[in-house]
Parts: sequence; C-alpha cells; structure tokens
Amino acid sequence: MKLGNMNHVVKGAIKGALMGGLMLTGAASAINVDEHFEGGWFRTDVPASTGWMLDYIPSGPEAGVFFVTGYFYDDAGNPFWVSGTAPVVAGQSTLEFGLLEIAGGTFNGPSDVTIEDFGDMTWEVNNCRSISVSIDNISSDLVSETSVAYDVVPTDELNGTLRDAAVCPYQKTFSGCPAFASATAQPKTCALSGTLTGDVTLTNDTNWVLQGGVFVGEDGGTTGNLTIEPGTRVLGVTGNDFLAVQRGSKIFAEGTANAPIVFTGPFAANDPQAGAGNWGGLVINGRAPINICDDNVPFEQCEDIGEGGSGNFGGNIPDDSSGVLKYVRVQFGGFRINDEDELNGIAFQAVGSGTVVDHVQVHANEDDGIEFFGGTVNAKHLVLTGIKDDSLDWTHGWDGKVQYLVVVQDPDAANDKERGIEADNFEDNNDATPRSQPSIANATFIGAPSDNKTTTGMVLRRGTGFNMTNVIVTGFEKCLDLDSDATFAAAGTPNSLSGTATMENTIISCAQNFEEEDGDAFTVQAFFDAQMGNQVANPALDGIFPTDATPGVMPMDGDKFGAFFDKTDYPGAFKSKANAWTNGWTEFLD
Repeated sequence: MKLGNMNHVVKGAIKGALMGGLMLTGAASAINVDEHFEGGWFRTDVPASTGWMLDYIPSGPEAGVFFVTGYFYDDAGNPFWVSGTAPVVAGQSTLEFGLLEIAGGTFNGPSDVTIEDFGDMTWEVNNCRSISVSIDNISSDLVSETSVAYDVVPTDELNGTLRDAAVCPYQKTFSGCPAFASATAQPKTCALSGTLTGDVTLTNDTNWVLQGGVFVGEDGGTTGNLTIEPGTRVLGVTGNDFLAVQRGSKIFAEGTANAPIVFTGPFAANDPQAGAGNWGGLVINGRAPINICDDNVPFEQCEDIGEGGSGNFGGNIPDDSSGVLKYVRVQFGGFRINDEDELNGIAFQAVGSGTVVDHVQVHANEDDGIEFFGGTVNAKHLVLTGIKDDSLDWTHGWDGKVQYLVVVQDPDAANDKERGIEADNFEDNNDATPRSQPSIANATFIGAPSDNKTTTGMVLRRGTGFNMTNVIVTGFEKCLDLDSDATFAAAGTPNSLSGTATMENTIISCAQNFEEEDGDAFTVQAFFDAQMGNQVANPALDGIFPTDATPGVMPMDGDKFGAFFDKTDYPGAFKSKANAWTNGWTEFLD
C-alpha cells in the first residue's frame, strides 16, 4: 500500500469515527488554529523521528477540522499508527482528539486494517512554535502506560528555520492580562473597560473582551494609541459593548491577508446564535470638517455627538489621521438602541484623509455596514456582506474616495427599505457645505429581491454629490434612485452637468432600473443615459466575479479620478476571479 493510500485508509477511518460521534470539542481560548499549524510536529524530549502530522480542512466560515496522524510505539519499541480528528473554530487553541489505533495493513496488495479506540488527546497550542500534548485514558493492549505528556515543535524548528510572523503570527505564549485589562474566568481572555490612554497593545495570544463602551483616549484630554496585532480577536458580549477611538487618538489595527484582525460577538461564526446585533461596533472619531452647523459657527467649533454615546467628532483638519485599519473584519455588530440611535459596523465620524483604510470587511451588521459622517477619509478594498440596513451610508458632508468595493445584500433582512447605498448631504440643510461629494470607482453591488420589502441599489438624495465610475449594480428590485430637489439642482441637467454628481462606465440590471418620481427636474434615466459608458445590460457575473461575458467599459477618466485611484478599464470590483483581492482574509462570501 502506498503512503497516499495509507492516508486514505486513515482518513476513512476517521470519517467513520466522526459519524459515530467520537469527536470531541475544545473550548475557545485565543489563537486561531488553522492552516498556519499544518505540517509535522515532533517531540522535543526524544529523537526527532517521533511526532505527528497535522492537516487542516476548512468546513465553513471561521471553522475547520484538524486531522492528526502519527506513530506510537508499543512496549517493544515497534511503531503503529494512531489517528484522530478535532473540530476547531476561530479563537480556539485547545484541540481535543479521540484517538484511534490503526493496526494491520501492508504496502503491497489488499490487506485488513483493524481500528480500535486508543485514548484521548489534548493539544494546547501555545504559539506557532510550541504545542503541549497530552494523551490520557490509553486503552491499548500494546502499551502499558495509560497517559503521556510532552511538548512538540514544528519541523522547520528542527531544521533550524524559525516560523516567523510572516508565516504564522502567533509568536508569544499567553502569560496573563496586562495592567490595562482584567482577568476573566475564560482561558487566555482579558477584559477591557473604560478609557485606554498612552500606548496600548492588544496582543494576538489573548481574546480581548469589551465591557461597555471602551474609549481610546479622552476627547480634549489625554490621548491614546491602540495597536492591535495581526490575528487578534476583539469580542463584544452585549449590544452595549463597543470600541470608540476619540478625537486626537489613534488605532493601528494592521492585520495581514493570512491573519486578519477580527472584531466580533461572543459566538463562533457557525453558532446559530451568531448574528447581527450581538455586540455594538467600531467607531472612529476625527477632527475633519462636517457640515451640520450654521454659517456663523467656525469649522473648528462645529461638532456632533456619535450615536450610542460614542463620542464627539468634527473639526477643521481635513488631513487628520486616526491611524490605520488594514485587513480588518467587523462582524455581527450594530446594536439597535432605538429607531434613531443605532451603532453601525464601522462609523467613520469626521475622520480625516490621513487615516489609512484598506482591506476591511463588515458582515451581518444590524444597522448600516459602514457610515461616513462627514470627514475626508479614503478607503480601498471594502467588503460589505449580509447587512441588515444600508451597506454604505454617508452624510454630514463626506468628501472621500473609495476604490474596490463589494456589496452583497442580505436577502433575509427585515428592513423594508434596504439599500446598497443611502447617501445624504445633510438632512436638515440639503445645500450645506462642505457638500458630500465622494468619488467611488470599481464597485459591485449585488442585491436580492424579496417579496416583503423593496431593495434599491443606490438612493442618492438630500443634496449629495457623487462621482462614480466603473460600477456594477444588479439584482435589486430597483437599481438607481435620485431624490430631493437639491440633488437634481446640484447635478445640473443631463445636457449640462455641473460635475457635482456624475456616473460613468456603470452597468445596471435590476427588475426596475430607474426610480422615476413626479416633480423631479429630469428623469433618472436621462441622467444615466447622458454620461459616458453607461449601460443597461446583464453584467453576467459568476457570483461576485466577472466572466468572459461581462460587458466591457471605457478606460477610467484619469483627470476626474486622480492619484488615489488605480486607472482601471473594467467594471466592478474585480478584473477577474483569479488572484482576487478578497482571498484569505474575508469570510461569508460563498
């Protein structure tokens, strides 16, 4: 029997054990044990020929199954196979295997293999370079010992090559909660509360739990700099738990494609209780301009208070920096305090253009996915999935830029006016300045018609400006809706556009492409048809990705869309499915 065939026999035996209910479940305790830990792990107290092989198979969002296979030695020193399997979810670093003894078999021709219970194995994953192993309740007739315990290290450690953070980010072993946090009853878990000032780091060997509103820095007082390591998980347990960065303070949440930083609720992603509203959300408050004040109020004194008591925002620093968000996922948040006071997945409140936002996903939020309240912050590579209200929302004079955006609306959301984009200038004064006028390129909006609600791709209203290009809108009840006299007035006319509101190289395909209303200055269709490269056509997508049948568009206008933008010549968020920028760090897109 070839080694590959032996592996097939072993895995077949394990599958049978799974069906028989022999698999054990571990407890959540900080490190995401996934494909980072595949490969050979060997004992440090005996010659290197003794050890285990780990193989990870993903089974769903933030979940998988580990197969372990290795040699055990009988009392006479002869090796025999033992194997097992353990489920694992994100944040779980204790794995429990029901081990099976695999006896018999040959490497040539058919043979009989016997499978018996062997014992109970526990792997405590300390870091990328160390796992503590114990095997208890050994029942085999081949060995006299009933339990063993030892440490194992990966193969590359034995070869003298360290597993550095570029390969596996978990380099430290949890040793206790730092002074700015408090210990909890859960293993490797520390609680955060109140206000964090000075330089604070959330390490990836720990589950960090928010207790109530946790603020980074004091507005107008002592500032804070919060650094979050790649692969770290920050959990809210109730709807009142949220993280808010105050004006003048900063967050440096820089994950990687293979180790994103995750803000989430108390349940594993595959738990039926996991869902929108499990916790609050992420709020960043900045000092860039907003437009809600009377003309006699200077910009530096114009401010607002965030929903949910999340802090003050506003100022007169367009290039203000609130830090960095890279490879970050925010899921299962958005607590609804009341109909007018809700927490978004991420609220960018007067955030300035000095802030870096790149590769960010918001999933299953009860209110909006991302909402921009004024400011000038820019973003690239955004993914908004399963949002219960509007996926992308802006107001208060936001004047930023976005390139590469994927929106996949939730078909089961209860909101009867669910939108891909809901855009305002300012509700109380539609002509307030600075006017909302973001630039958006390479966006894909995928809706889901429903019998019990109206879904709309884009609702652009209340005087907002916008400059869009290379966009796909499909699958909604309605694709495009312009509302409010101030919006039409700011746009100009289809034959003489002002440049404040433009849409080019856009493909739309919905049950109703245009929402036309009595009293509008011109039709939405006339506005759409008058501009370069727009098409009403089937985008022929494969899920979120283009195909060979996807219509082409003209090259992006480089004069209108400046240095921030990559000058693309294709519609939507992706040039192709191959090497998609969503690979590795996103979830919930299948």
